[in-house]
Amino acid sequence: MNTSFSFEDEMDLSRFNTLYKTEAPSDAAPVLHTVPDGRYEVVVAEATLTKSQRSGNPMIRYVLRITGATFRDRIIRKHSAITENTIRFVRKELEVCGLQLARFEDLKSRIHELDGVQLEVVKVTKGEDSNIYFNRSLSAQSQADGVADDDLPF
Repeated sequence: MNTSFSFEDEMDLSRFNTLYKTEAPSDAAPVLHTVPDGRYEVVVAEATLTKSQRSGNPMIRYVLRITGATFRDRIIRKHSAITENTIRFVRKELEVCGLQLARFEDLKSRIHELDGVQLEVVKVTKGEDSNIYFNRSLSAQSQADGVADDDLPF
């Protein structure tokens, strides 16, 4: 089933032109505030392979949903460019998420395995730029020995 459609064919917005020019923006409109620097518990809501619009380099785009009490359900986005200079950082991120690859090219078929991984991350801002660092996995399935906490005999 093809669900794509053209907005020009489906919707005529011209009837709002006059109102758009004369109405003042509402004071009640939500103001988007960024999540402040700090440690957060998150779940990977979505991880996708894409290309950087500027350089054309491949990158991983993470959508992280905060699961901890503070800022619950807010979204943090992380983009990890994949280059010769950044591959070691990308590898570390994937390993923290519990994704071990025999060949890096396997990431194309296994990127979906990152969805649902629970992490502790740190957001750090320097000047105008902020970055998200993966501290550790909170997911039982990514433990090094493969044994969940509730499976331990003591």
